[in-house]
Amino acid sequence: MAAISRRSVMCAISPWVTLATADDLDGVQDNTKSYDVTGAQRIIVNSRIATDGGAGIDVFCVSHDGGANWTPDSTTGLLMSADDSTGTLLVAGALNAAGTEALVAGGASTYKFGPYEGPTSVRILRKTSDFSAGAITWTTGAPEVLMTAVGLKNTAPVALA
Repeated sequence: MAAISRRSVMCAISPWVTLATADDLDGVQDNTKSYDVTGAQRIIVNSRIATDGGAGIDVFCVSHDGGANWTPDSTTGLLMSADDSTGTLLVAGALNAAGTEALVAGGASTYKFGPYEGPTSVRILRKTSDFSAGAITWTTGAPEVLMTAVGLKNTAPVALA
């Protein structure tokens, strides 16, 4: 089949990158899974169950200083299915509740964040002591958390470290 001829690209969407690895109970404490998303219109996050897990909370965090300080995104996170103007914000950027994985159709949950003004980096925190962000280390199993940036470019976002 011949390729479809496209006149223009309306909005670039990046390839998926990994914010948190499946079954990594406490995540990473450096910036190797932190990404610069400056200029993105939206960040789409997908949390996928690897194995059934025990208690744990993944928190989507942002940094506006190149990854030195991180805070939970409590102002823009919504379920993907939520209306942008009336949807209920995720509490303190938490992607799931303690003791429950993201159990939506097919064992996956999808969220949207942003847009952000100025320089912005994003990451997932899942270690209880990380920056007092509300994250809780998983006791068993942990979902894989993926991210794609919308409106940035069609190449993968760059990790900070």
